[in-house]
Amino acid sequence: MSELPKTKPVCQLDADGFYLHQTVADQDPMQPENWLIPAGCIEAEPPEVKPEQAAKWQPEKKAWQYLPDYRGKTAYRTDNGQPETMQIVGELPAYLTLIAPPSELHQWNGKAWTLSKEAAAAVKAEQQAEMWERIKAKRAQSCHAGIYINSIKKWMHSDLDSRQQYTFLRTLNKLPEDLVWKTLDNSFVPMTRELLDELSLKLIADEQHDFQNAERHKAAMLKAENPLEYDYSSGWSAAELMDKEVQHG
Repeated sequence: MSELPKTKPVCQLDADGFYLHQTVADQDPMQPENWLIPAGCIEAEPPEVKPEQAAKWQPEKKAWQYLPDYRGKTAYRTDNGQPETMQIVGELPAYLTLIAPPSELHQWNGKAWTLSKEAAAAVKAEQQAEMWERIKAKRAQSCHAGIYINSIKKWMHSDLDSRQQYTFLRTLNKLPEDLVWKTLDNSFVPMTRELLDELSLKLIADEQHDFQNAERHKAAMLKAENPLEYDYSSGWSAAELMDKEVQHG
């Protein structure tokens, strides 16, 4: 039985001399004192692993040189903020930074992205406009989530279709006998003229409340240093229902 050839670890380099990984060299069966070194490999201890650094072999010094390695990372042009994917080893060119610009209006000052007073005001105005749209959406959600009727201790529908049905009922001189209406908990209650009146007045009251609440939040949001962090979740007429939707969503 023939003896398996002996092997020794060697370092595989790429075409530019950078370390890739370890592989093995086989012993020369004709000259056991020699080794069959694979192409692109060197006999050396593997380099130390260093974060974001690549090891390049220096033949004249027989040592590893460590260079910054940002390959695959996204860098940003300091003149316009456009992203570029790094593909080579070495220091970043002066016109690139690894720090992403927070917005298109930010400018690079040599160390960080900054905003002029005019640009900062424009960004804040844009954020305020975005938050006002969110507040209005919350107002609409509250108005259409449901209304609580005290006389029956139940929530009833207040979406657009239900509002149209309530309006139609009010045009009738007399409600149909034994008319029942489905509530938000899927139970049914008798729809009487008294309940319809209470429901209609509550719709108006809740809607007015939510419009006032939206304006309150808008005024507070406009004073906030960071508009996008403003919390506008309080004070809505259907807050109880919306909280349940969040918990079960």
